[in-house]
Amino acid sequence: MRWSEEDYAAFKARRRAGDGTSSVSAGALPPSPQGEGKRAAPALIAREPPARPSKYGNRRTEVDGKRFDSKHEAEVYAELMLRVRAGELKCVARQVAFDLPGGIRYVADFVTIAPDNRVDVIDAKSPATRKNRVYINKRKQMASEWGIEIREV
Repeated sequence: MRWSEEDYAAFKARRRAGDGTSSVSAGALPPSPQGEGKRAAPALIAREPPARPSKYGNRRTEVDGKRFDSKHEAEVYAELMLRVRAGELKCVARQVAFDLPGGIRYVADFVTIAPDNRVDVIDAKSPATRKNRVYINKRKQMASEWGIEIREV
């Protein structure tokens, strides 16, 4: 396919304008070398591949302007914040990292502090993720190294 200089200049101008497409619209194609009245086939449009569903079927959710990895985790957060407002808890921290031996890091979903200064580590887990071997090993290391039992909800 050959373009005239005017067609090519118009194409470049549309690309610079950022119309969001990576191909030429069918109406703006130059005439086909096969003859008048016929148009060349439109170029393929580059599309991003569809998003892959998550491994465990979780859906990212936003509550109070905070993003959560799953709807379940967002619900646990909302419940914990109600407990803070009721005075049952002093505070709630999200995504707290713990260093474990061997360069391993465990990130807890929530760490709560009660009025009597008791610290609880809470993880929002589905039945499927509770069976994950990596998580089980990290849970055991947390108990042996830090003496912290993870409460799964």
